[in-house]
Amino acid sequence: MIPIVDLAPYSLSATADQVDTSTLRKLADEICHAFQDVGFVYLKNHGIPQQLISDVFTTSGTFFEQPEEMKQKYAIPRGEFHGYISFEEEKVNHDRPVSDAREGYTMLFSKDGTSPKNMPPEISSTFKEMYITCTKLALKILDLLSIGLNKDREYLRQFHRGICVDGNNTMLRSNYYPPLKEIKEGQARCGEHSSYGTITFLFQDDVSGLEAKGPSDEYLPVPPVEGSIVMNLGDMMQRWSADRLKATKHRVVVPQEDKVRERKRQSISFFVVPDDDAVISCTDGSNKYPPIRCLDYVKTHFDANF
Repeated sequence: MIPIVDLAPYSLSATADQVDTSTLRKLADEICHAFQDVGFVYLKNHGIPQQLISDVFTTSGTFFEQPEEMKQKYAIPRGEFHGYISFEEEKVNHDRPVSDAREGYTMLFSKDGTSPKNMPPEISSTFKEMYITCTKLALKILDLLSIGLNKDREYLRQFHRGICVDGNNTMLRSNYYPPLKEIKEGQARCGEHSSYGTITFLFQDDVSGLEAKGPSDEYLPVPPVEGSIVMNLGDMMQRWSADRLKATKHRVVVPQEDKVRERKRQSISFFVVPDDDAVISCTDGSNKYPPIRCLDYVKTHFDANF
């Protein structure tokens, strides 16, 4: 069962100096215990306005329902992180025989809040606001992870100073799973994988399909919980913590029921990664993993999906 953490004491409306040390430690321990045992957690009372989340889903759906030739104007260039990813262009589980039955749009924003590449005007302002808002929440989660790893509160922040500035590839991604009338053998909506960064926020609509790998290697449903964000740990953070915290594999399955399979599904992911030049070394000083530059790690994993 995936734990639910009530983030109200340290939500977007709270500042660190308004929260006593014992409360921060309690939240930090709840999150770190979830990442030790499951690798996934629901966050409720996080402070991101529901209206903003709804606007992002509406805006995203409008973009993806355009003709393919319109969307291809914004196709992601090979080797870059920003742009449109067409249906079946990507395969995150390289062992599956066919590519994923989904589309996507990954987005980066520069220090002035605009996209570094050409971007559809109908999604730019809404997603910019979502990106900036998620960034503020992510920094609070990094505080709690730092405390949980017995570091100073701002330990992890110092490696993520480029978010919403420069030299950082933290990205917002809109995922679109179109209705399916046919299923290719061995195809998933999104194949089994683990995230490769620090942490990931996931906003789901009301269509189920997300599953996470359980302690006995079985996949368990991660259903939408109203008002909550799903948060999971990335491979880099597992490496950073010398395996104290766990990056759990997850997937989005193709529903067997016709009435569910023929519905569209949407989700929004916010992938937090350290600054490009940040050198990641084990927080416990064990050298269990050799130090690695963040950008080298991220590009290797991202580029392999295409």
